[in-house]
Amino acid sequence: MKKDGALIAIEGIDAVGKRTQSSLLEASLRSRGFAVSTMSFPDYGTDIGREIRRFFAGEKDYPPEAIHMLLAANRWEDRERISSSLSSCDLLLINRYSGSNLAYGTANGLKLDWLVGLEAGLPGADLVCVLDAAPQTIVSRRERKKDRYERNSELQERARQAYLDLAPQFGWRIVDASRDIVTTSRALLELTSALLTSKVGRTV
Repeated sequence: MKKDGALIAIEGIDAVGKRTQSSLLEASLRSRGFAVSTMSFPDYGTDIGREIRRFFAGEKDYPPEAIHMLLAANRWEDRERISSSLSSCDLLLINRYSGSNLAYGTANGLKLDWLVGLEAGLPGADLVCVLDAAPQTIVSRRERKKDRYERNSELQERARQAYLDLAPQFGWRIVDASRDIVTTSRALLELTSALLTSKVGRTV
């Protein structure tokens, strides 16, 4: 599979700041002349994505195995778009990728090997940055109506621990997101800079 650009995934539990930090990183890199594409999962614009939205809204019920299969399938729907972006840009920045299925899947009691198998064959991330903060410290960051996962504080705690436990095994980088937005953004830019220097051959 042709893959010229770097793929960076921004991960973490709900309301930890993934969307904000992804937007800041995108803007920072674009201002420095890098060609950046962005994606976010779940992709609610697809058929499977709309089914996932119904699940999170509480309109449909699925066992954990089924919803995590759907979450993986949602990425497979976009595989060609992912590959196309990687072949035409310096960096593809994805807000939630395969790592989220591993963390939330194991937090839901599923086997890690089975979850890994669902994602096998998708373009791999060159860098996974896990934004980390305790769920109780970021409750105020989510002002809109919460979905079924966001309302489940015990699941959020388990998912956070899963991210921390899985990080050493998969080489994910932990970024302290309990700090202010600017400090967190700088930490992400430093990690990205090191990757782009080696991957794209340009300094940030």
